[in-house]
Amino acid sequence: LSVKEVFWRDHYDFLKQQGYTLRDRFRPDWVPSWIKDPSKEYDLCEDSVRSIDNQVMDAVRSDGADVSIKDIRLDSKFNDISVARHFSSPDLAKHPKNHCVTALDILGPPPGSQTAFLVMPLLINIDYMKFETIGEVIDYCWQILEVMVP
Repeated sequence: LSVKEVFWRDHYDFLKQQGYTLRDRFRPDWVPSWIKDPSKEYDLCEDSVRSIDNQVMDAVRSDGADVSIKDIRLDSKFNDISVARHFSSPDLAKHPKNHCVTALDILGPPPGSQTAFLVMPLLINIDYMKFETIGEVIDYCWQILEVMVP
């Protein structure tokens, strides 16, 4: 595991207690599947995949929903939690021009930590998005232009 992946491993049990399960790679007792079974090829094992963005991790909520969890350093001058709370408030969450990702949950830091966790829906990368109708393309373009034109 990389240094940042060790961070997620160290918070695995805390997140699990809160109802969020990280991938097996981050379990404290993880043994790589290609070590357990040498006949498996490293590149073909799910648990060989490293995270691209180590500040945001995918997880599964206890109800089966796929989510992303972002670690937020509370001692940083940039704190996403207040922004997420603001734009996820009932009034703003319903506003038609608010296209911010809704915060599903905000987990306070575990004892002795300066890191809180912001839970959001798991989104796909726009590079992999496939539009199915012309209406979806128009809606997407309209939302992008809304940001650019006040």
